[in-house]
Amino acid sequence: MFYAGCDWSDQWLDVAVLDRFGAVVGETRIVYAESPDPVARYREFLAPLGRRWRATVTGIEDVNILFARSLAASGMDVVHVDPTRAARHRVARGIPKTDRADARLIASMTLAGEYRPLVANSPTAEALRVVAHAHRAAVAHRVEALHALRAALMRIWPAAVSAWPNSVGGLRSPQARAVLNAAPTPRAAHRLDRTSLATLLTAAGRKRMVQEEAERLRMIFAHPVMLLDPRVEDAEALRIRHLLAALDHAVRQADDLHQALVQHYTAHPFHLLMAGVPGIGDTLGAYLLAEIGDRPAERFTNGRSLAAYAGVAPVTWASGHTVRVSFRRASSTYLRSTLHTVAFSMVNHSPGAHAYYTMRRSAGDTHATALRKLARKIVLCLYHCMTSGLPYEDAITFGYDPEADGAPSRSRHGPLDEGQIAQARDMLATPGATVTATARAFGVSTQTIYRHVLGRPRTR
Repeated sequence: MFYAGCDWSDQWLDVAVLDRFGAVVGETRIVYAESPDPVARYREFLAPLGRRWRATVTGIEDVNILFARSLAASGMDVVHVDPTRAARHRVARGIPKTDRADARLIASMTLAGEYRPLVANSPTAEALRVVAHAHRAAVAHRVEALHALRAALMRIWPAAVSAWPNSVGGLRSPQARAVLNAAPTPRAAHRLDRTSLATLLTAAGRKRMVQEEAERLRMIFAHPVMLLDPRVEDAEALRIRHLLAALDHAVRQADDLHQALVQHYTAHPFHLLMAGVPGIGDTLGAYLLAEIGDRPAERFTNGRSLAAYAGVAPVTWASGHTVRVSFRRASSTYLRSTLHTVAFSMVNHSPGAHAYYTMRRSAGDTHATALRKLARKIVLCLYHCMTSGLPYEDAITFGYDPEADGAPSRSRHGPLDEGQIAQARDMLATPGATVTATARAFGVSTQTIYRHVLGRPRTR
């Protein structure tokens, strides 16, 4: 049986093969430009070395490159060697940093068993992982495009930045993008009348209170201040239109990928489990399953191993009388950031999560530390549910009896009680009463009156 180490680069692969006694039996370099099929070239190199060359264990530092994935798909045994541990071995042994030496070092670590077995996900889970990473990148690109547009508007037209509140999407909303595309500068917006604004808002999808919204925007744009030279303003208009086109493309790309993400998420075998966890929607659930996969029992020995991989298990440093507990940085950044968001969301939706978070904050933990400890409990519970097939139970996860007195509860009280709702209905029944006046009388928004008093959501 042979043990091989593969040091990869963007131009070639250096391979070293050891026998079970640690002796080097073969070395080669596979250049991509000279070998159209590196996997076939690698198998041809192994074949003359021995009869059991197909049982060769190949260690590599990055198992996500195409060579490693294709080699594993061909039936060869591929394992993951930690690059950080390999670097420490190199320094401790005084090995020079060369591709050939790195290949020998990885082969020796593979022979010593210092590797992690590669457990491939099913095609369904792998497809979800690809789409989830693409969606993350699209969302990041959308945020970057939005910030670039906001910065450009702050240079010549600060009033446009605050013209659309965050409650309707801010500058990312279709209404804002439609108006800014038609009038990207203060002078151009000043020339728009209420009819033109209403036409733009209707084309952008607004259905209710179009004239009122058009009048509100007209009043904002009616008195432009701090104007620049018209030639400079026209040049800034070209820039803003270019940024708007980039933002439109980023928004469409993120929306299309979100639809594909939901489709792959619903096809995942653990979709129903994630759907039963309070505070986890389609996006967060898809992100979690994309990183955990559909074979957690094979990839991780127990829940604590998954928690360490996710970066929510602390690292203890002890020397003599000094004991220090620190944050684990060697982890999956994707899974760690997703769990932070999941924990924050569950605090607002799960009674047990809210009670646990409150207890940790009362004990002196910071916000981030309390969320990290909450995320660890969530990961341990999800691992148990995935490996046992049991559904998620909030009471079991956080150890409380929902029927007992004083049990955690996250029941939300409406903005208006029953008496106020009846009084608001009586006010609206009087001639000449308006929703705006009624909302002002109770100190709530018009959306609250539409939803809780009239029983219909108000669509914009």
